Amino acid sequence: MKNVGLNKKIIAILVILMTIMAVIIIIISGRTLRNTYYSLYNEKAQDLVQMLADEIDGDWAREFSKTLEMDGEYYATKRLLDRIKSHFRGIQYLYVQVPGEKSFMYLIDSQRPDDDPDYINHPGDIYEYTESDYEHFVPDIKAKKPSTELILSEDVGFGRPLSAWAPIFDSNGDMVAMVDADYILEEIDPKIHLHMALIAVLEGLCILVVVLLMVYILRRLVIKPITMLNGVVNSYEHGELIEDISVFDKNQDEITSLAYSFRDMTVRIENYIRDLTIVTAEKERIGAELNVATQIQADMLPRIFPPFPDRQEFELFATMNPAKEVGGDFYDYFLIDDDHLAFIMADVSGKGVPAALFMVIAKTLIKNRALMNNALPAEILADVNDQLCEGNDAELFVTVWLGILTISTGHIVFSSAGHEYPAYFRNEKGFALEKEKHGPPVATMEGLHFRQYETVLNKGEMIYLYTDGVTEATNSSNELFGEDKMVDSLNAHANEDVASLLRLVREDIDAFVGEAPQFDDITMLVLKYNGGNGSQNDGSGNDDPANGDQGNDEAEISEA
Repeated sequence: MKNVGLNKKIIAILVILMTIMAVIIIIISGRTLRNTYYSLYNEKAQDLVQMLADEIDGDWAREFSKTLEMDGEYYATKRLLDRIKSHFRGIQYLYVQVPGEKSFMYLIDSQRPDDDPDYINHPGDIYEYTESDYEHFVPDIKAKKPSTELILSEDVGFGRPLSAWAPIFDSNGDMVAMVDADYILEEIDPKIHLHMALIAVLEGLCILVVVLLMVYILRRLVIKPITMLNGVVNSYEHGELIEDISVFDKNQDEITSLAYSFRDMTVRIENYIRDLTIVTAEKERIGAELNVATQIQADMLPRIFPPFPDRQEFELFATMNPAKEVGGDFYDYFLIDDDHLAFIMADVSGKGVPAALFMVIAKTLIKNRALMNNALPAEILADVNDQLCEGNDAELFVTVWLGILTISTGHIVFSSAGHEYPAYFRNEKGFALEKEKHGPPVATMEGLHFRQYETVLNKGEMIYLYTDGVTEATNSSNELFGEDKMVDSLNAHANEDVASLLRLVREDIDAFVGEAPQFDDITMLVLKYNGGNGSQNDGSGNDDPANGDQGNDEAEISEA
């Protein structure tokens, strides 16, 4: 598509605007001029009929209207009317008449030498009033007063006339007749058209001069600087950074300001591109390092399932999905000895790299302490708490659920440091939360002690551990997934194997959240107890601590 230059566009716009303005001025001027001419002729007609009304003898007119005998006065008055009509070329009709209710009677009708005698009225001829007469003429007759307004009568074959009249009074003051004069507008319009043509020519010349002058001024003050600015922009577009733009200084207007603003903007863009290149490279480097950190964190969590293929007494499966590249949630499980399995679910405060680093330290300390001295969960958490408090300037903390399973009996000793309540699957009851009093999170302050609890898993029963990323998963309506939906999802898939159970629960969470972003790490672990070799733990409750086995289990852990 061919570009049209700014110069041509401005000239075209000016010509169009000036043409429109000229047409409007001509129309207004023509109407004003026509109205002026009509007013002048109306005043001339009013003066004429009033002069004749004063000149004609009213007493004679009264008598003549009765006898219609053409005497010397009649001929003298007719000669006067004929002379006036011949002298004023615009007059088409000039006559004296006697008005009645529905018509008037001619007394004297004027005549030019070139008038057709068939159109000259004689004394006694009658003229019927028209609708226009009733609107304009008859009211003045009844009021016995002369016409004053501009009155344009109907065209009767010679063009539209401008009419005027004046009453003739006798010596008694009675109106006995009227003098009427009609000017044909076709005699006036050529004069108006001539003046309008002169106005149009003058306006055309003025418009041409104004357009040329405005084009010159605009080209000098606007188009030329814009063209120069366009050159600067094109130069920058082709890779040239223009710094010297002093050529714009002589104008000192908005275009000059725009030129300097563009120059400053290009400098900022160049600096921004340079900085963005550096930042992008740094971001790519950090991204690569975060990918490595993500892989390292994933490698730190046990991911081989089933974890202990030769142990048929239990099944275990766990997943962790961080909200960012790295997260603060972690799980762990390991054999303390052949008959004791430790399993852990934890959630570090915060997100990202700081939480991940704290998670590594906490996970390492918990595992190392659990493998030393046959410690119980409450002791492990207390010792790890004191270690994490040292140098914790970032004031991070971690919630932990730590349990130790006696594999042969299904007995569990556990302690919770402010973590979520676990959900237990009990035979013939399904999944449900079992709530005990929490202890404080680990790393909040030194010298803390933690409560310790016990429970038993019968054959076929399960324990489900999770972080708050599960219950606090939020959809686009800011609704939480919550504990109730979590328990419902667990029960809906309770007959599945442990791996399928966690997968299906995660699908339920994703379906609830929809397109809303994940704000927290989502970590889950499920442990199913299949029964110990040779144990009596078949769901009868014989191994429940309430039946007297609590001390034996603690002793068993201490001896292990």
